[in-house]
Amino acid sequence: MMLTSAEQLRLFARARLLVWGTEYTDPQELLNEAVKRALIAASGAKQDGERGRPWPIDRVPLPAFLSGCMDSIADSSRESLGQTQTHRLEAIAGEARDVDTVIYRAGGWNTDVVEQAIEVEDAADRQQRARAAAQFIEAYFKDDQEVLAVIEGEKADMSVAEVLALFDLDQKTYDTARRRLRRQVDKLMPGRRQR
Repeated sequence: MMLTSAEQLRLFARARLLVWGTEYTDPQELLNEAVKRALIAASGAKQDGERGRPWPIDRVPLPAFLSGCMDSIADSSRESLGQTQTHRLEAIAGEARDVDTVIYRAGGWNTDVVEQAIEVEDAADRQQRARAAAQFIEAYFKDDQEVLAVIEGEKADMSVAEVLALFDLDQKTYDTARRRLRRQVDKLMPGRRQR
């Protein structure tokens, strides 16, 4: 089964959102890992002691399955990454230093528990507001394929040339759609600017 260009673009955009805070340095790495685990499961073999993730082909579409795989992989990575960094920083700190201070200076966490909680809540709130705004904008433009192409390209951090090629647009159509998007977002959400 092949993924369409639009499905690939959406999966890459999803990987860009999920890669933050994981051991993966590139969204493509995360997407590749999800595909790799599906292939391991399909072959029925273990690779480097790693079990694959079986795809329930008759119940779940491939893009949804890969998206769920990436969620799971990213969550596991975030959990293990924090532990790994903490242990490494504890080793660096040694007996003579305060471990909490070393971890704080390395950006691992804030030593004040209340400030940590506030930072986590603030980050989650910002992410939730951004997701809600993006969903609202996409729903508003649901019937405008040219603007949706611009949005998908922005979300996937694509160059203009890539968007033009992928969505079969010319430069004038792209520029017009981008202006339409920017103007409508300014009207819908005063005070916010589309970059």
